Formats: sequence, C-alpha cells, structure tokens
Amino acid sequence: MSVRICPRESDVLDAVSAGRWPDRAPADLRAHAETCRLCAELGAVAAALRDEHDAEWSAARVPDAGLLWRRAQLRARAEAARAAARPIAAAQGVALACAAGVLTAFLGAGVTWIAPWLDWLATCVSGLGAGALTVPAAALLAGRAVALAFTIWIVLMPVALYLVLADE
Repeated sequence: MSVRICPRESDVLDAVSAGRWPDRAPADLRAHAETCRLCAELGAVAAALRDEHDAEWSAARVPDAGLLWRRAQLRARAEAARAAARPIAAAQGVALACAAGVLTAFLGAGVTWIAPWLDWLATCVSGLGAGALTVPAAALLAGRAVALAFTIWIVLMPVALYLVLADE
C-alpha cells in the first residue's frame, strides 16, 4: 500500500484549527478538497475532532482558584507536619529501646537482691497449704511466675505505648 501525501494537507489542517473549515475557508482550498479525496477526508475528520474538542472544552468545569489554593496549602502543611514528626518518632523509638536496655541491665544487676525475695515468696507459697511443694520447687515456681509476668510486660508494653501515642 502506497502512502499518498497531498501538498495542501497542511492548509486544510490550518483552516480546521482556525475554525474556518469548510464555510470560511478560501475558495481555492475548498475547490481542491472537492477534487482531492485525501484532503476531503482529512477536513471531515479534523473538523469532527475539532467540534468534539470544543464541546468538551465548554463542558469542562474548572474549580475556583481560591479553593485549589486552600487545598494545596492544607496538603503542604500536612506533609510538613508528617515530615517533622518522623525524627520525633525515631527519637521516641530510640528512647524506648534505651529504656528497655536500662531496665534489662537493672534487672540483671538486681538478681542478687531478687533471690531473697524469691525465697520469701517460696516460703509464702509453701505456707499456704501447698505442702507437696518443697522450698526450692516453690522458689522455682515463683521465679517462673515472675519471669512470665516480666515477659508479658515486655511484650504488651510496646503495644500499649503504640495505642497511647498513636495519633490516628
């Protein structure tokens, strides 16, 4: 298939884009389009597209500039607030990790003063009628209870902090 090119195509497109096709187009261009099938089809299709463009352009509703300005300002402020909150959230996370480390170090260093406490707790448990338990078994049970409570606290504390400190 060979591609035909007419030297007057650009004249037809110029007349369509200026809104002069076919009524206000030059007479020689209209006469040419009547004899040139390529220019006639080009003029018809381009005119239809131009009419559709004009119809859509007139139907478009542009929002108020003040409204767009306010929305852009609100969006910019919200993004700036989020950007400012990121380092704060990171610092809070580091502080929480440091607090957990200090607490762990404190408990590790405090094993010497926790052992008599566990012995006292074992004595209390054995004195409550748990006669089958010996003192070392009761101390082991009490130690496991303390370890379980500490583990639950370590697991639930970040969740509780998240729920308390969450903004949204």
